[in-house]
Amino acid sequence: MEVCGIVRTRQLLVVEAQDYVTTQATLTMWESGIAGAGWRLVGSAPAAIGRKGLSPLKREGDGRTPAGRFRMGTGFGAEPSPTGKWPYRVVDDRDYWVDDPNSADYNTWVRYEGDPSGRWKSFERLAIPPYRKAAVIRFNEDPIVRGRGSAIFFHVWSGPESGSAGCITAAEEDVLRVLEWMTPDAEPVMAVGTRQELLRLAPFAL
Repeated sequence: MEVCGIVRTRQLLVVEAQDYVTTQATLTMWESGIAGAGWRLVGSAPAAIGRKGLSPLKREGDGRTPAGRFRMGTGFGAEPSPTGKWPYRVVDDRDYWVDDPNSADYNTWVRYEGDPSGRWKSFERLAIPPYRKAAVIRFNEDPIVRGRGSAIFFHVWSGPESGSAGCITAAEEDVLRVLEWMTPDAEPVMAVGTRQELLRLAPFAL
């Protein structure tokens, strides 16, 4: 299970699934004035995860959402940009996320003006409706391990019962609420798992 420290974070997103095979989850938002102490609940929303549930051993193409604790990355999507301080990039048809394990660009965001199918065997276009409001979940990046999994985002769902390819999804208004709530100085983190895992990753949130 991938775990990052929350020593300095003052914002935590907790995604709890009932078990490893469900596609449904609950998202809660927590913040603290002093990292690790005095946490308080500031919001909650229904969420969805991978179409094949959760896995502590995520692999490319398995349809599962990785369990663990991950830093949040830049927001992206269509205009208008959310209000607030969280970094956000407006994407167009030159923005791709590479999920070809045989490429040196694996699990990275690339802007490319040529034919993507001639450069990569597999890729995600970022200028698509589900990503009209989204944020990167910083999974498998330090170091990037080829085949471990890629393109894990928090983005707009197709519906509460629609599982993703491995991302965490929610209603558009809830994705936007998170994007406008997060701030760089709070170093937000997302903890994902069943209740048993979250007892280790975010015990105060249960």
